[in-house]
Amino acid sequence: MNKRARIRNPEAVEDARKLIQAGADQELILLFMRERKFDQADCVYAFENLYKIKFSEAKIIVFMSKAWSDQYERTKSLHEAARQAVRLLAKESSPDFRVIFEEKDE
Repeated sequence: MNKRARIRNPEAVEDARKLIQAGADQELILLFMRERKFDQADCVYAFENLYKIKFSEAKIIVFMSKAWSDQYERTKSLHEAARQAVRLLAKESSPDFRVIFEEKDE
């Protein structure tokens, strides 16, 4: 298991693994997880583990999915607010405090 992974419901992840083995696509897996009360972060960590992909890849899959499309604008706004808060903190902090942003299309 990935060191970063935090799996809140390992039984549901194992059930998802069985669905994948039976041919379920990623959208179906995300719907399955959502029904089992996974949030977006839980889905990202589970996808990282289930599909053996990088965290950044799992995040893109989850955040851009149809299963989570109703949360896209909210998530995008939260990310931008967090970036702005860190930028403000960096401006107001000591010169030793550095933040480097990697701007990527989401």
